[in-house]
Amino acid sequence: LSCGINKVDLAGSERVYKNEHDVVTKNEGKYINLSLHYLEQVILSLHEKTKVPKRHIPYRNSMLTSVLRDSLGGNCRT
Repeated sequence: LSCGINKVDLAGSERVYKNEHDVVTKNEGKYINLSLHYLEQVILSLHEKTKVPKRHIPYRNSMLTSVLRDSLGGNCRT
């Protein structure tokens, strides 16, 4: 099994309040921050899995964590 390199731009905390009239930017910022939240939940769950082996890892909560599933929880280094 070979692992590729995944690069992810984790720029979060989008300032959605800056452009109140731009609904598209506001929604994009909301979804970026939500994806980062789910990524955090996966990383925390993986950390807890070392203590509780049968812990559920919520990979399917977002597209980001689904795509990075093998990189985060596989035999690869993160």
